[in-house]
Amino acid sequence: MRRRDGRGHRAQDDGWLVVAASTGAGPVRPPPGSQDLRAGQATGILLIADYADRWPLSSLALLLDNRLLTEATVPVRVLFLARTDAAWRGLATALDPGRLALSDERLAPLDATGAARRQMFEAARDGFLDYYGAAVPVPVDLLAGPEFGLTLAVHMAALVAVDARQRDRPLPTDLAGLTLYLLDREQLHWADRHAAGGRLRPDAMKRVVFIATVCGTQPADAAVTLLRDLLPDGVDPAVAADDHAACYPSEATAARCEPLYPDRLAEDFVALTLDGHGVAYPAGEWAGPLLTRLLGREEDGSPRPWLRRAVSTLAAATLRWPHVGAGHLYPVLRADPRLAVEAGGDSLSTLTAADGIDLDLLAEIEEHLPKGRYLDLDVAALAVQQRLADQRLAAASSPRERGDVHADLGYRLNVTGHRDPARAEMAAAVECYRVAATPGEPDADLAHALMNLAHTELDVGRRPQALASAEEARDLYRALAGHEPDLAYAWSTLGTVLAALGRHEEAVDACTESVRLYEDLAEADLDQYETELAGALGNRGSWRHSLGQYDQALADARRATAIYRRRAAQDPNAYLHEVAAALVNEGMQLDGLRRYAEAAEVMTESVAAFRQLADLRPDSFEHFLATALSNLSEPLFHVGRTAEALAASAEAVEIRRRLAAARPGVFTADLAIGLNNHAVDQLAAGQVEEALGTVTEAVAIRRRLAAGDPATYDPYLASSLNNQGKVQLTLGRDAEAAGSYREATAIYRRLEAKRPAAHRVHLVATLTGHARALLALDRTDDAVTAAGEAAGLSRELDAVDLASGLTVLAVARQAAGAVGEARAAAEEAVGVYAALPAEVLARPEVAELRTEAEGLRR
Repeated sequence: MRRRDGRGHRAQDDGWLVVAASTGAGPVRPPPGSQDLRAGQATGILLIADYADRWPLSSLALLLDNRLLTEATVPVRVLFLARTDAAWRGLATALDPGRLALSDERLAPLDATGAARRQMFEAARDGFLDYYGAAVPVPVDLLAGPEFGLTLAVHMAALVAVDARQRDRPLPTDLAGLTLYLLDREQLHWADRHAAGGRLRPDAMKRVVFIATVCGTQPADAAVTLLRDLLPDGVDPAVAADDHAACYPSEATAARCEPLYPDRLAEDFVALTLDGHGVAYPAGEWAGPLLTRLLGREEDGSPRPWLRRAVSTLAAATLRWPHVGAGHLYPVLRADPRLAVEAGGDSLSTLTAADGIDLDLLAEIEEHLPKGRYLDLDVAALAVQQRLADQRLAAASSPRERGDVHADLGYRLNVTGHRDPARAEMAAAVECYRVAATPGEPDADLAHALMNLAHTELDVGRRPQALASAEEARDLYRALAGHEPDLAYAWSTLGTVLAALGRHEEAVDACTESVRLYEDLAEADLDQYETELAGALGNRGSWRHSLGQYDQALADARRATAIYRRRAAQDPNAYLHEVAAALVNEGMQLDGLRRYAEAAEVMTESVAAFRQLADLRPDSFEHFLATALSNLSEPLFHVGRTAEALAASAEAVEIRRRLAAARPGVFTADLAIGLNNHAVDQLAAGQVEEALGTVTEAVAIRRRLAAGDPATYDPYLASSLNNQGKVQLTLGRDAEAAGSYREATAIYRRLEAKRPAAHRVHLVATLTGHARALLALDRTDDAVTAAGEAAGLSRELDAVDLASGLTVLAVARQAAGAVGEARAAAEEAVGVYAALPAEVLARPEVAELRTEAEGLRR
């Protein structure tokens, strides 16, 4: 709280608007409209979210997309404060690229050997002296204890030291003693208030404090209703709420039941009020039954609104006071294990970390976790799996049971972004199932594990191994009767691996088998198989794009997007990733069809979705965000939104460079994609020297990759060489440009012979570029030859390519002195331009070529 208030006050002093965000059943705030959140004359906006570890991860993502931040015209800072980073430790990492300047601070324990603890103690003590007026020496021996690395513990020591000196009491010798001292002082204060005319007896006040600490702040009417149900007969709930508010006032005057602070003291109070601790502090016989009632469900079966706070408090208390779990929380959860899931991922993660947690209880809780991805619970689900894995492996009586444990843990590791450990677990599962399988007979568990292993092998860059696993899985499912859904998925997995190896025709064929099977299955059970059908359609659309089959690819992508949008309308948390990926796919097809304005709109939506996901789990989704940004930059460039294109591709490169540094075998190829696109945007923005450095790096990476795998990487190398030629030509480095274009043309000529639909357009582009470089070198005859070939090939492409080819041919013929032939080519080009739609003519590169053609026909 001190850190939050200190930062906020300093920001206000500097002219910033400071806004505090809260979630759930927290403090009651003023009604909407009573506070002006416009920046006005403020020099910046500081948004502070305290207890960020208690927020649902999806809520943090929504907060970061709030219009207060996204539409601000002044600098923005976001400060998340939390006691632990268990559930959201990756959040700050995802905020780095292009959105917010990143700084993160994990507070280290105060050094016991230096002056930090003494200085902290003296600062707190001197502040308390304004009230107590009695100086005390620094308790050096007490502060040397390991628990006093915590700033709060030192502050508690200072408070107790000055209070004990004034009351002539001995100073406790450890942190537990300080806690007991402060709680005794609380009870003494309740008694003194009652003796001085307070209406609430100390024993009743203790109950209200317990209820408030467990449930959190409530609106006044709700607090009275809550207390009416829980306090003994004869205690007026309204009086109890008001008297408690006099002791523990809320920030909002209309609120009641403000919890005890700081959190550690509150957790210790709850723990010591519950019986079973054996400490010299009076437990309440009523506390256990009351807690059970507070954790029970509403009459309609829904969880109590304070469940998340209650379980979070109890789980944190259990880490220090095992009797809270064993004697109170665990019995409630055994009776209703779903409560642990409904309490949220942060509470469940904390609960799982307790040394004495009943592993059988965790297994019961696990049954209620979502089987697939679920943003708010994925990290907690992994924590549960990891806690149970060792016990389950030790108890497993067969290789098949051990395989099940490895497979389940591998899945949870994979969905939370731990790729290498996931691959290791999947490989272990495969080996276990191989041992368990009957020789000569297909095994379903082995087939399923092989499919999962193929995906994780692909994730870590082991593509040949992924292909072997995928093919074996498909063959096993072909031999198994009654496994059509699995066979459909196996074909889809195989298509993904084949595409990663550059074998796109085979990938399309494999995905077509998958689509056919899923269409049959969805006809019989739409709810069960529609999303699987969408996945297969999306994959086939991607591989058709690689073959230049853009119309068919767009049809596949749009079918997939429509399915995922319908599902996301019902459950956004489960399907946001699928919607984002489908939008990327749809945008790529629109870009391939040169419908750039539509592509930019769709891809902008995909970037927003992946940004939200990456904010939650960068390990899982940050590379998808980079892909979406890199893809977005291309249509933005074509519609003349150069600055936006440059920003998007720069952010993509920043993310991919960081990922490639950490895992070069997986992300280096992606870095080259980002560099290649960014160089184009730099050139368009006039950053020509920078563009040369960027594209040269892309060429170097792709040349190295193509040397080892030409089938996959030759098309990418040719693309970068083409872009390098453009930059070199702009810089007047004509001979180097001609060399780059010549090499790119040679590669595209080979590729076009095999796949004309996919690569003819690229061959035309490199031929026209090469022609311009040859003209700059006064090699006019060679330029006319290259331009003539480009113009001939472009007659089999769309009108834009034809107009471009004819324009460059006219330029080459003019330079060669064939004025009449140049004018004829220019006339034809102008005619083609005249028939193009206005939105196409508005593209900067088209407009420039049209002007050139019109000048040559005169």
